[in-house]
Amino acid sequence: MSLADELLADLEEAAEEEEGGSYGEEEEEPAIEDVQEETQLDLSGDSVKTIAKLWDSKMFAEIMMKIEEYISKQAKASEVMGPVEAAPEYRVIVDANNLTVEIENELNIIHKFIRDKYSKRFPELESLVPNALDYIRTVKELGNSLDKCKNNETLQQILTNATIMVVSVTASTTQGQQLSEEELERLEEACDMALELNASKHRIYEYVESRMSFIAPNLSIIIGASTAAKIMG
Repeated sequence: MSLADELLADLEEAAEEEEGGSYGEEEEEPAIEDVQEETQLDLSGDSVKTIAKLWDSKMFAEIMMKIEEYISKQAKASEVMGPVEAAPEYRVIVDANNLTVEIENELNIIHKFIRDKYSKRFPELESLVPNALDYIRTVKELGNSLDKCKNNETLQQILTNATIMVVSVTASTTQGQQLSEEELERLEEACDMALELNASKHRIYEYVESRMSFIAPNLSIIIGASTAAKIMG
């Protein structure tokens, strides 16, 4: 058993008792499932934009723009004439829900791209930080400077203290190689895209939840707007 494994075993109980460890004050991110093995992705490209195209797509931009427009308007159900399905905003809500699925798929692709590229610098990190978004945030924070694990306030908002200690010990013994400036730029581009997509996904969730009283008022009263939005999704 390696030193990192022994440390992780010793600190497992302490980690369970910690209240912190999530990114900021947000709820813990659901794990992003790995891209299915049968999905063939060409990860040899230098830029993530060669495989992840949603962020720059016209469809994504149009839906997000419409969401912002309707958030500023906040039309009431009483203002809709006829069935709610005939209202223009209903189509936007449905498209927004569908877009969250596309975002999840894109996040899977970007996560795999980042893992493939960063394995040159710190191959062990993937097994130490299994949560995709936490992994992406950690890669963005560390880059080439693995010694930044120690006393890093940003990292303490992402990972538990126990995990940070294991990552720090493993980083000191890794056989990974330094990344070039160009490789770091490509990785940072991919990390930024993933985090921006994730922020957009949460923006959509907030919007759809806020419109449940408009699209499904009875259901929202019975089970709450948040649950109603999840059912619709």
